[in-house]
Amino acid sequence: MRPIAPLLTLLLCALALPAIAQTGTAKPRAVAPAATEAAATPKARPVRDPALYKAEIELNSQGAAERANATARALLQVIVKLTGNPQAGGNANVRRALASAGDYVVESATATAASDREGNTAVGGAPVYKTRLSVEFDPAAVDFLIAGAGLKYWTGARPKPLLWLAIDDGTGPRLVSAQQINVVRPLAQRGLERGLRFLLPSGTPTEMAAANAIWNLDAAALQPLSARYRNDTQLIGKVYRSRSGWSGWWLLVQDGQEVSRWPVTDADPRKVIATGAEGAANALAKRDAVWLDTGPAGLYAIEVGNVRQQEDYLKLMRYLTSLSVVRRVHVTRADPQSVQLQLDLSVGQRGFRTLVAAGDALEAVAVPEAPRAEGEPVVPSLARFVLK
Repeated sequence: MRPIAPLLTLLLCALALPAIAQTGTAKPRAVAPAATEAAATPKARPVRDPALYKAEIELNSQGAAERANATARALLQVIVKLTGNPQAGGNANVRRALASAGDYVVESATATAASDREGNTAVGGAPVYKTRLSVEFDPAAVDFLIAGAGLKYWTGARPKPLLWLAIDDGTGPRLVSAQQINVVRPLAQRGLERGLRFLLPSGTPTEMAAANAIWNLDAAALQPLSARYRNDTQLIGKVYRSRSGWSGWWLLVQDGQEVSRWPVTDADPRKVIATGAEGAANALAKRDAVWLDTGPAGLYAIEVGNVRQQEDYLKLMRYLTSLSVVRRVHVTRADPQSVQLQLDLSVGQRGFRTLVAAGDALEAVAVPEAPRAEGEPVVPSLARFVLK
């Protein structure tokens, strides 16, 4: 099994940004308001990022039930990353798929480490050990699951916003740079859970002096500094003490255009900081997510062999009704060896075959194409499978 990088390593990689030499001076550009639907550019074809199909979940025990539960949580985390929809878990098709999340797994591994290495406190002077389950899911099967659930797909070609954050704890706004990684760890953590990575400025004297521009959410004033990093996307935020605890404002800008802005207030400053990643992911996913082409939904006929007794039939029905893309099953014919079924699918036949291949209940059987006379219409062959 291929090892999957621990969360701490991912966080450090996401945030540790060395200074990049300035290669040129770009003229400041005013931030335009968010584009209207009429002026929106056509959405590009989605790109698959293999890293988005992986997740890490902490195990509460080593039992089989806990591993199955953790695998389901990992699959939900992946679906949220791929759709950009934090409410995806409420989708009925997704809930059905979570019950058989193991069918979507390509490989998994566990790793145990002392919690002290993550900056936590040891109990009674002894390290507290935590076990994390790393799971990688089948990209094609998950894609068809998303499409079958009627959810949009957020392309894997995502920006890595440059984070300009100023915090005022009562002594005036100060820039958070790459030297204060721990301050923005909640944002980095939530960003990884939503499939976004952020970069931090290196903290040069010129950048530190730009704290007031950050405080004013002045993207145009920050543009020359952002140009040094050759990054077209900036997340600008300010966080400060307020009567309700902590408050903040966020502004997401790309190519000089405002994508979104949003306020937040919470008693916990970590939650206020984390909403920078949450809001950025919501805005980008809303703008860039598209419907996947998985073939036409409809009625498809299949034949399943090796169904010889009642137990086989019940096993087959349980499996088919557990698939998120199968809306209804109707038996059209049965004999002592097999059954023919009509399936009402929310995806095309290719999507159904992909999901079946990811599981361990059915195996596709190649069907040779029957000869036909010239000019004779093509009749779709019956898809055949055998029950394992």
